[in-house]
Amino acid sequence: MVSCVPLDTDIAIETPEHIVFRYKVAGPGRRFFAYVIDLLLCYAAIIVIGVAIALAAIGAGSLVGAMQDALQAGAGLVLVVLFAAQWLYFAVLEGWRGTTPGKRAFGLRVVTTTGRPIGVREAALRNILRAADALPATQLLGIFSAVGLVSIALTKRFQRLGDLVAGTMVVVNERARAVPPLLLWPPATPAELGPLPDVVLLDADERLAIELFLRRRPRLGRARELELAQMLAPSLSRRTGFYAADPSRTLALLYDRAANAGRGEAPPSSRLSLPSGGSNPWP
Repeated sequence: MVSCVPLDTDIAIETPEHIVFRYKVAGPGRRFFAYVIDLLLCYAAIIVIGVAIALAAIGAGSLVGAMQDALQAGAGLVLVVLFAAQWLYFAVLEGWRGTTPGKRAFGLRVVTTTGRPIGVREAALRNILRAADALPATQLLGIFSAVGLVSIALTKRFQRLGDLVAGTMVVVNERARAVPPLLLWPPATPAELGPLPDVVLLDADERLAIELFLRRRPRLGRARELELAQMLAPSLSRRTGFYAADPSRTLALLYDRAANAGRGEAPPSSRLSLPSGGSNPWP
């Protein structure tokens, strides 16, 4: 029995803090149609500019002379527009917004292989090497590229040569999904509520890290759960003075108290790391 695997696949990227983000990588189908839309926009702009030049020349003199002037004056300008369409259009828009009108129409954007937004350098690199993707001379109207298609087909993240050099990939922007609230389970006991501070302030990074951990916790083994929890719990416990039975429970209780108190934010400088000589209450 042959199983079919969709070309758009999910990849997981783990940050140095061991937080995993998932992206849906765009397959060649979506990227092809997005690229066609961008090229149509570029060629439409070239046609409009060419017609405008011809009309301006016709209004300035006789028909025969005007056509000659249009051909002479317009040829250079059209070449400039073609250059801008092939090189500047993609590099500028991707470096600015991470996407182009064509990509936006299909819900695509360009990010680095670490999941971060790309900058001008990455955008320029991936588009300068568009010429290399077109080798050998198999490109038709700037659309079909043998080397680019082979590179996309052979790489896990569907990267063409420009993506490989620039360290970028094209991902699908998925619509935001409603995330159910995190409920503390089992509920806090009186023994836990006694030493729990009335107000717990977490900055945005702490809150995001703990929330991701708590949502991922049911799928973790106990050993991995404790390993991840001990990366965050010691510093928070030292700051708040609260220690629960284990670091995972500590994070859950502190997060729940912060959420119930309106999720106030402390400044990033409030994060304290456990000194090398400090004691760790968890084995």
